[in-house]
Amino acid sequence: MARIKINTAQAKPFVEKTFPEYRGRKFLVEFSETVTFYDTNWGGGSQNKYKAVTFDGQVFGMNVPAPFCNPIEGSSLPLNSNVVVVEHSIFCGTDCGITIHAHPSLAPKWLEVKHGK
Repeated sequence: MARIKINTAQAKPFVEKTFPEYRGRKFLVEFSETVTFYDTNWGGGSQNKYKAVTFDGQVFGMNVPAPFCNPIEGSSLPLNSNVVVVEHSIFCGTDCGITIHAHPSLAPKWLEVKHGK
């Protein structure tokens, strides 16, 4: 699993579709073959919200049930090259930003290769 920071322009196409109300500037991309959902209910001022977006523009959210019957919490979803999962994290009342979970095969699209100086 690798994480890289990205800029607003790189994150904008995904954030506008999933969390258009987000006005922060903290963006990461995490490359892995699966994403695990955790802290999906509010607890101690912390919560993670997840939405999936396909490369053809479809957005899928999650209806999170009550904590005592939440089958989503702790579950994992395999990622493929056609979809990314966007996570907005609040930890102890502090906005920790957006993490885009993407399959490792998408890494070349996010990484810039610089030759020379």
